[in-house]
Amino acid sequence: MHCTIEIFDDGKWQQCCTVEIEDATHGVNGPSTLTFDQNYLQKAGPAPSLRYALQSESIKLATWPSFLLDLIPQGGGREYLLEKLDLQDGPQSDWSLLTTGAINPIGKMRVREAQNTFHLRMKEQDPKRPLRGFTMQEMLSRSTAFTEYFEEDGLFLAGATSIQGTTPKLMLTQGRDELWYADAILPDMKAAKHYILKVSRARNLADWNILRHEAAYMHIAKEMGLFVQEVPKWQNEMLFVPRFDRRVTDDTMFRYHQESLASLAGLPHPSKPVSHIQMLNILRQYVTDPFVNTVEYIRRDIMNLALGNPDNCPFNTAVQTINGVTGLSPLFDFTPMYLDTNDIERSLEWMDEEGNILRNWTDVIRSLPFEAHEKDQIRNELRTFGENMKKIEPLMEKFGVSYDVMTDRYYGVQNQRWQLREL
Repeated sequence: MHCTIEIFDDGKWQQCCTVEIEDATHGVNGPSTLTFDQNYLQKAGPAPSLRYALQSESIKLATWPSFLLDLIPQGGGREYLLEKLDLQDGPQSDWSLLTTGAINPIGKMRVREAQNTFHLRMKEQDPKRPLRGFTMQEMLSRSTAFTEYFEEDGLFLAGATSIQGTTPKLMLTQGRDELWYADAILPDMKAAKHYILKVSRARNLADWNILRHEAAYMHIAKEMGLFVQEVPKWQNEMLFVPRFDRRVTDDTMFRYHQESLASLAGLPHPSKPVSHIQMLNILRQYVTDPFVNTVEYIRRDIMNLALGNPDNCPFNTAVQTINGVTGLSPLFDFTPMYLDTNDIERSLEWMDEEGNILRNWTDVIRSLPFEAHEKDQIRNELRTFGENMKKIEPLMEKFGVSYDVMTDRYYGVQNQRWQLREL
């Protein structure tokens, strides 16, 4: 069995490489062979991952190439495909899900076989149906036409089988005609801007509360100086998240390389907490400016701890490459996940070499395997950040954080401020 990886480069999709496996039973943990296309090698296009440089010899791997981790459907898209394909969930289904669902992933890669399946599916549709566009009012009012369209085949048409996470999502494109379309069906030349639309799982009040606070939390993060591109907008119980992996100009679509920390580290689904220090060392190998990205990485975790976002799995942090410069992507999925009734635990913890969890920033900075002068610079940056955290409570009030959440997070914020003063 094999699949073909295509990369969007120079304004078009190009065959980059193939991944071959003999047995899908073990999913990503089974052996594979990665082979780059000879024509692509001659063009010297971008690699599919920062971990794998282009080379003429086939690469024998003990697992699937880690960049496939970002392409295998997860969350709501996975559940949708499992039902459509009549598959049992588990590693044995990963290959079928990959070659069916990786139609339109975040970033600049896709699986050709999934795209071919998508085109065959479209031929079976009423030719007028897939290109249906909706007004903002139709979406906000959840009109019958909008609801039926996306309930029937929306996850597939919108490319949402390609996106990670448990919150139900649709990938939507605002066309140049100002109507909104399922992302996978609108040609690039007709696109104006791209969004992820999140809706509550509607299981309980906590799910709704988590989603509605995401815009406020992102506003706070931006005001605190974290790398935030465009803040999501909460409207009529829906969250409109502007995408930062694409940019549209008058006549060109740019797709940017985006790769999760899970892919960089080759961590499919860690069963126990992984060390932030290990992840930070891996991140620093690939980013253009290690110091700047180290400070940003640590400040993001300070905010996670202060404002109660334990959902820090390696898929929720990514790097992005634009014009040859690689760094952390803009912040995403930052919200009070401590409210989740599933009691989400942190996937990444600051740990020393013996695996002991470090509970304060003094010990964390001391344990970083960096030169002394760089650790001093990091301390200075974090002390300044700690001083600025006095703004958080007014910012929470300004951006509409509920009284309950403000009360819940008061001591978390003060604890982080105190620790940073003591550095």
